[in-house]
This record gives sequence, structure tokens and C-alpha cells, in this order.
Amino acid sequence: MNDSNKVPVKLNGQDVNIQNRERIKVTGVNDIIGFDETFVDIETELGKMLIRGEGLKIARLSLEQHELVINDTNKNKKGIVGRIFK
Repeated sequence: MNDSNKVPVKLNGQDVNIQNRERIKVTGVNDIIGFDETFVDIETELGKMLIRGEGLKIARLSLEQHELVINDTNKNKKGIVGRIFK
């Protein structure tokens, strides 16, 4: 494809917010590549991102708003951050 035919894409950036070690909110999400309860592989406006943990659950995905929310369903008190940064 010729570069002159490409539609310019406005990048709004990406934010990652961890709330109470139980919830991760990511903005700038373009697509979900794959997921299960141990990982979420996403394509963002700034590139690929892989989130690993245990008991991960996608609570909300809005590709129109470029937003993803992941909840921790594991009852372990460490939360998402404690399991990511072992």
C-alpha cells in the first residue's frame, strides 16, 4: 500500500492506572490479542502490552473509548501488583 493512501491516526497516548491493587484500567487500547486468567495481551496506541497475574478477569472493554478494565478475582491478599512484582 502506498503511504499517501494511509489515513492519519491521531494518537491520544496511553495511561495505566492500578486501583487498590485489585483493578487495572488501561486507556489507549486498540485490540485484545489474547487473554485468560493468567495474562492479558493487548495492542495499544503505543504498542503491545502484556499483563500477567493470577485470577485476571476482563471487567470492561470498550474499543470505541479505547479503554480496558481488568479485575482481580483471586482472593489472595497480595492483589494484582503483588503477584506481578514477585
